[in-house]
Amino acid sequence: MRILDRERYWAFLKAYVTCYISLVGLYIVIDAFSNVDEFMKRAEGVGPLFQAMARYYLIHQLAMFDMLASVITMMAAIFAVTWVQKNNEMLAMLAAGVSTQRIIRPVLISSVLVSSFAIVNQEFVMPMFAEELQKSHDDDGIYTVPVSSRYDTTGIMIDGKEADRATRSIQQFSATLDRSLLGQIYELKGDQATYIPEDYPRGSLRGGWLVRGKAKIEPEMKDEQIAEVEEILTLVTDPSPYPPPKGDPKELTGDTYFLKSSLSFQAMTRKLRWYEYANSWELLKGLADRGVDSREIQEIALFLHNRILRPAMSLTLLFMTLPLVLSGYGRNSFVSLGFALGNSAMFYSVQLLGRWLGSTALVSTAMASWGPFMIFAGLATIRWGRIRT
Repeated sequence: MRILDRERYWAFLKAYVTCYISLVGLYIVIDAFSNVDEFMKRAEGVGPLFQAMARYYLIHQLAMFDMLASVITMMAAIFAVTWVQKNNEMLAMLAAGVSTQRIIRPVLISSVLVSSFAIVNQEFVMPMFAEELQKSHDDDGIYTVPVSSRYDTTGIMIDGKEADRATRSIQQFSATLDRSLLGQIYELKGDQATYIPEDYPRGSLRGGWLVRGKAKIEPEMKDEQIAEVEEILTLVTDPSPYPPPKGDPKELTGDTYFLKSSLSFQAMTRKLRWYEYANSWELLKGLADRGVDSREIQEIALFLHNRILRPAMSLTLLFMTLPLVLSGYGRNSFVSLGFALGNSAMFYSVQLLGRWLGSTALVSTAMASWGPFMIFAGLATIRWGRIRT
């Protein structure tokens, strides 16, 4: 690596760190002061309060980096290039016969590295902290959360009043069995249902819901009918191998049933736009999930297209913007940054328009995502081709 290349890498790194700390630091200060009362609901005392705030914002750095990676990369590249112009280093290198493309090569390589880190973050790191990233400022992970009505892959609709995350249970549980299973609609109700994961070490029944507390089937189902759907619905005579319920077990009287379902506790309690923190494999499974309504499937498909295109779109923005800076030799760096931000505003406005058209089904999800990319990729190619030196 040559000395001038190392200087360019160092300039990009300094600009990136400075821009990131400035933008994210300002957001954290404003957000922390605005929600300090919310944080106090989950922690008492100065020490625990600062610990809760530090953990919250440290984990949310993953989402902030994912959201700002493209913009800050563009800003860092602009500052790195304008610094070369301001110090007349580019003029000397051009006079020595070094091409413009060769001069800014370290900036382009740095941008590709940042895009690679963004891919690793969205596919491997963010999904590990997806639940934490979806928590609000006052969420300590203990209090109950609302439950959404969903269908599983067999057509069973599951609903409930609220969910307790400590015991992975749903209060006032109800499950409506599809007509195709037994020729008519049946409803399984219970005061409480606990989710039993596939990897639960005890008991023979896994991957479903243990329904307790005055559990009953309406209309009443005969024993031979239950036997017909034993793979889905089972009468449990001994619930002792399974996790204890929330509250006093003596209050949960009556029969106990096990309902096999593809809907996990996480699926029943996940929030809107959960897919923003999922990896691509989970997005593909979400598209095939019958528990997801058609509008959400449309949004997941659109988000998946945009995720696939994100690295290419990030570099496209860079290739659109750098020619504006390189053509303004001797121009003030903040003026160049203003031109770049205006270019970025146009770039993201068209992207948002495409997403709106795709989410409302006015155009297909593929066209809503790939259309802006094809437009800006062509524009970037034209602008980049005008760099002659």
